[in-house]
Amino acid sequence: MRILITPSDIVKRGLWDTYAYYVVGSDKEAEKLLIEDKEFEMTERDALVCGLLKVIETDNLIHRFNDTMIHFLNIKSVKLNDDVLIKKKNCREFIDKFINKFPDSWTPPPNYAQSLSDLVDYTNNLKDKIEGLEVIKGTLLNVHYEFYLSASVKKLLNFNYY
Repeated sequence: MRILITPSDIVKRGLWDTYAYYVVGSDKEAEKLLIEDKEFEMTERDALVCGLLKVIETDNLIHRFNDTMIHFLNIKSVKLNDDVLIKKKNCREFIDKFINKFPDSWTPPPNYAQSLSDLVDYTNNLKDKIEGLEVIKGTLLNVHYEFYLSASVKKLLNFNYY
């Protein structure tokens, strides 16, 4: 299979951080590729590693964030005393890292520029709402953590944002 793609197409699909880390290996080298933005042939292995083969391009970045957040909550939540919990630190880090999928050196087309601006506003608002959730302290493998109820975090996601 022959896969021809530009670095900006990788960013549009929300895979830039994964591509830069696992395929290129350096943020500086990846940034150079993004600035040049020339079409190149990606190997099937690299496409599989960065997740290109299972993603659909959309400029609805809030929807992509919500889907990714639901998946994150499903795989990272732990059951503790009959509650399904997510670590407070992991939740914060996930939201902050999602924005890294769209680097500052990328010049988005107009439809992505507005969607990216909406996404930043949405995630900042979500972080504020999450900070207001009840914190549950618990011990997991003899280490003390602060948790949120996963269901409470899911309820904060707004799927009717238009």
